Amino acid sequence: MKRDYADIPEGQIHYRIEGNGEPFLLLHMALASSDEYTRLMPFLSKNYRTIAMDYLGQGDSDQTPYPYQILDHVRSVISFMDSLGIKKANILGHHVGAKIGAELAITSPERVNKLVLSSFGYWQEPSEDTAMSDPPNFTSPVEIKPDGSHLLEWWRRAAFWGDTPDIIEDSVLDYIKAGPRGEEMHWAARAYDSKLRLPLINCPTLVLSATRDPFYSVAEKVKKLVPKSKLTIIENGSVHISRVMPKEYAEAILSFLNTPG
Repeated sequence: MKRDYADIPEGQIHYRIEGNGEPFLLLHMALASSDEYTRLMPFLSKNYRTIAMDYLGQGDSDQTPYPYQILDHVRSVISFMDSLGIKKANILGHHVGAKIGAELAITSPERVNKLVLSSFGYWQEPSEDTAMSDPPNFTSPVEIKPDGSHLLEWWRRAAFWGDTPDIIEDSVLDYIKAGPRGEEMHWAARAYDSKLRLPLINCPTLVLSATRDPFYSVAEKVKKLVPKSKLTIIENGSVHISRVMPKEYAEAILSFLNTPG
């Protein structure tokens, strides 16, 4: 696995790349980075040229010039693909990455072959059956404190999902890199109109979810909203499924990608 930087109009994008063949672009969740996929990529790269990027404002990429919305991130993803000479790719997006992947498939369908929406964050209206809410103070701004107490807050947020300390530590390092503006990605995700946009997807799509992920409860709803989609559920997978269960995650993804149609 190699690491490098790509130049786009808004700055530099850090990325990881491994394998050969058809391009497969991995889009991480909010307050994360391409490191989210380091355990997954060895499984996928046996079949695909697998690329994981850090969004602007996350990981080791440059900061965004202003608070980005989903469409802004889509534009930077397209610029990143152009910088690597990628005309069309399979796309995997997890959590916020799924919204970026969805909007990429809607606004630039010629750039997407197949799409995997992993734990898509569909926020239902109060009148719907399983309306969701954030954990307390989960996406509020975090101020850098001289005594380092903000680090404990980032640990609290990363630990909320019940993963092991090594997984939590990886996540906290991503929180630190994203810094005080990192939560802008969560806010952008909440502003995205999933109910309006999802029916506009027109490529083969896998809706993928895991039973320990909070968005498992809305996976069926997402599947119904996306044309040409199928649904796969991974038992006991968590929010950090690519780190916790990379083999099982890869098997579900490859089964979809390798099926004609």
